[in-house]
Amino acid sequence: MAIDNDGDAERFSFEAFTRHPFFTEVNRWIVERVIDPGRRKVVDLGCGPGAVTKLILEHLGDPHGARVIGIDPSESALARARAAIHSRVVEFIQGSAEWVSRLVSSADAVVFLNAIHLVGDKAQVIGEIRKALKRGGVFAFNTTFFKGAYVEGTSGFWRRWVLRAVQVLRERGIEVKHSTHATAREFLTADEYADLCVNAGFARPSVELVRIEMPPESLEDIGRFSLFIEGALPGVPLEEGAKALKEGLKRAIEETGLDTVPRNWLEGVAVAV
Repeated sequence: MAIDNDGDAERFSFEAFTRHPFFTEVNRWIVERVIDPGRRKVVDLGCGPGAVTKLILEHLGDPHGARVIGIDPSESALARARAAIHSRVVEFIQGSAEWVSRLVSSADAVVFLNAIHLVGDKAQVIGEIRKALKRGGVFAFNTTFFKGAYVEGTSGFWRRWVLRAVQVLRERGIEVKHSTHATAREFLTADEYADLCVNAGFARPSVELVRIEMPPESLEDIGRFSLFIEGALPGVPLEEGAKALKEGLKRAIEETGLDTVPRNWLEGVAVAV
């Protein structure tokens, strides 16, 4: 989900990371399970520049009678989406997940991909999504920022990467304030997400972990994402943090000899009751 603030929001956004092939695959995994001929009114919540919207259109096949609504708070991201997608069944609306039910109702499906970790009050937002859906409608979400994202045996690599980045910062005379808390980085477990869905009026969702392999280029891109920087290096300015993570990644890879690093995506699908 794009953030429409200033130049920093664009430079330290998630967008560079979304260009890697595995990112398309984890989103397609969800879309293929949600989009079917019976679900014709689909909301792409946190649509950003429209990457998932394109996948939805591709999977719809015959768009006759369908309606796809992309919603995002960032007008600049929506402008890119409108420029990239020209379809009579697609509409892009500026708005927030926190009040999505004011923008759409009786939807057959709401997909909220790679953005739910950014939400502060997740219970409130999932409740809003339930209001926007008809009974029997489907809510689908995914994220790689959750408790369980690290594949067993890889947590040492992520710790080493952060330690090396901290080392780089100290070499440059910058200390990391570990007492600083990044509120956006409140990671939940799969069960906690499932409980939130049930409490909002969904049947208990099916939740699966999809494992992907992240090449160094994708790690470098995620190391420029503001949420990752704030969580790994609390209190450090984004530009300095990104530079330190880039150099720290280089050192960690040299020390471990890893070509790729596996990571889990949490994929959830819940039906409104």
